[in-house]
Amino acid sequence: MDATSHSHAALAWTTRRLLNNLLVVPGVVAAGVAKAKSDRITVSGHDGGTGASSWTGVKNGGLPWELGLAETQQTLVLNDLRSRVKLQTDGQLKTGRDVMVAALLGAEEFGFATGPLIALGCIMMRKCHLNTC
Repeated sequence: MDATSHSHAALAWTTRRLLNNLLVVPGVVAAGVAKAKSDRITVSGHDGGTGASSWTGVKNGGLPWELGLAETQQTLVLNDLRSRVKLQTDGQLKTGRDVMVAALLGAEEFGFATGPLIALGCIMMRKCHLNTC
């Protein structure tokens, strides 16, 4: 094996390990929240969010809601905690298909923000925190 293919294999292994660790976090947090007797858990995806966020935070942070929701559902079911909480998801839900996928992954409630904001006249300046639009 040459040095290039070895470094690619090492990078792939490191990336896989990092992703596995990241995907476990939502489930562990959700289990703690359910044990603390919360009535609702919201799993937000990286696509949604506020216009007040920094541009680098919007572009480089988070994971898709599908991954977080699936991991949360699985962890709650495996720990017999699923019946204690309602699962909600948001983060660029736009179509009926998005709602159906979320429901199949375990969500019972769905959050919409960007679509209704645009329907109400939001011009997407991304300066919500300045109140200038």
